[in-house]
Amino acid sequence: MPDNPLSPTQNIDLRQIVYEKIREAILDGIIHPGERLSEVDLAEKLTVSRTPVREAIRQLAETKLVTLIPRKGAYVVLLSVQDAKDLYELRSALECCALTHLCQAPPTEALREVRAVFDGFNDSMSQFIHYDRQFHSIIRSGSGNKFLNGVLDNVVDLIQLCRRYALEVVPLAASAAEHVGIIDAILARDVEKSQRLLRDHLRRASESLATYLEKHPEFSRQTP
Repeated sequence: MPDNPLSPTQNIDLRQIVYEKIREAILDGIIHPGERLSEVDLAEKLTVSRTPVREAIRQLAETKLVTLIPRKGAYVVLLSVQDAKDLYELRSALECCALTHLCQAPPTEALREVRAVFDGFNDSMSQFIHYDRQFHSIIRSGSGNKFLNGVLDNVVDLIQLCRRYALEVVPLAASAAEHVGIIDAILARDVEKSQRLLRDHLRRASESLATYLEKHPEFSRQTP
C-alpha cells in the first residue's frame, strides 16, 4: 500500500518536498476539491514549519491547483463542467501532437509492460489510475518537447482533481481495452490510427467527467 503523502518529511529540499506531498495528497483525493488548506494543519502533519507550507501553497496556486481567496485563505480549485471540457480539448490536441513524435521511435518495453496490465485488467481502480497516469506520461515524454510536456503535466493534474471520483461510474474494463488498442497502434507506428483512437478515448473520458460533475455539484464550480 502506498505511503500517505502527508506523512512526516525529511529536510532535504524542504520546499519542493512539501509541495510534492501536498500536490499528491490533492491528486490522490486525500484533500478534496473545494477544501480549504490550513497551513497549521499541514505543517503539523508534515512536521515542518509553516514557511515551507506557505511557499508550497503559493506554488500550487501558480499551477492553478489551488485558488487563493483574499481574507479567506487557500482552497483546492473547483472545476466547472466547461473547465473540464476545455481541459480535455487541450489535452487531446497536445497528446495527439506528442503521438506524432512517439510513433517514430516508441519505447517498446515500457509500452508492452503497460499493455500487459491493461490486457489482464482485474477491475482494480487504484491499479487503473496508476497505469493510466503512467501510460499518458509515456505519451507526453515521447514528444521530446519540454514545453509541451510541462503544459500537459499541468493540464493532466487539473483533470485528475475530479476524474478519480468520476471513475467510480466508468466501465474500467472497457477503458482498459481502449488503452490496449492505442498502445497496439503506437507499437505499429501507425500515427493516424493511434491519434484517432486517443481522441475517441479522451472524448469519452471528457463526457463521463462532465456528466459526473453535473450530477455532483459538490465537486464542481457552478457557473451562471
